[in-house]
Amino acid sequence: MRIYKVFLSDLAKVDLQNIVDYISTAESITRAKYVERGILSEMKRLKHFPTAYPRDGFASTGEKTIRFIMKWNYKILFFVEANTVQIAGIFHTAQSPKKLSAL
Repeated sequence: MRIYKVFLSDLAKVDLQNIVDYISTAESITRAKYVERGILSEMKRLKHFPTAYPRDGFASTGEKTIRFIMKWNYKILFFVEANTVQIAGIFHTAQSPKKLSAL
């Protein structure tokens, strides 16, 4: 079984930090850390069979197939190249999917 290395893009790191900051302010630091751990845990699952996850129709282009995995209301967008999985961004599903074209 092939094991993929999972990396976060700079945008994904910023997205995750923004999520943590927002939840820390709106709810609590404890809740923010819980959500952060849950999202990171879900990303770790991508090291096995990342191509089994569905293609995202809003973010994919002719050159690049963007896939996603869901955790609660967060869509974790990624693409696969060789033996790596690159997390492109983390998107809350309450946002407009038109924002995904920026990936």
